[in-house]
Amino acid sequence: MKRILSVILCSVVIFTLVACGKSEVKKEEPKAVTKVETKSEPKEETKSEPKEETKSEPKEEVKSSEVLLYFSDDQAMYLVGEKRNITKPTAKSIVEELVKGPSAMSEGAGKLYATLPVRAQVLDVQIKEHIAYVDFKGNLSEKMQGGSAGEGMALFSIINTLVLDKELGITKVQFLVDGKKVDTIKGHYDVSKPMSENKEMIKK
Repeated sequence: MKRILSVILCSVVIFTLVACGKSEVKKEEPKAVTKVETKSEPKEETKSEPKEETKSEPKEEVKSSEVLLYFSDDQAMYLVGEKRNITKPTAKSIVEELVKGPSAMSEGAGKLYATLPVRAQVLDVQIKEHIAYVDFKGNLSEKMQGGSAGEGMALFSIINTLVLDKELGITKVQFLVDGKKVDTIKGHYDVSKPMSENKEMIKK
């Protein structure tokens, strides 16, 4: 009888223990991680407004160039250079300035004299292969004064002025009368061929 009770008691204890063990174990479900996507609002690009270009109106600038013109000294023996500003100088405009004569400011012992007659007419001056073809109207010889010295001053005042101006790129000068080559202008110098400068005539 005692065995039966002890067996029953043991069964009850075992049952109780099993029942306790079978208590529902609530498993903790993993918490869903809710990712909160913080969308960054696109930054407003601060576009720099284009600067207004202040376009300056082109100014018509008159460009002058300093040219050295050779005139006769008071003894008609040497050529003396006189600086002069010429607007957009060309070979023709330079020869025309020689025809105008020296500046009125040259006075006294340093006074200069014209080498070409003031009424001499320059028809054209063309540069071909570094040779300047200086074309005068036919009556140049009639207007030119003086003998061989006067003719030499006239010719070399032109030649030295043109050739020694490195901006022009002229190496020799060929004289023409009415568009044609001539043997001489006034009978003292051979001008049938291109002529080179004569630096010995320049006063030092």
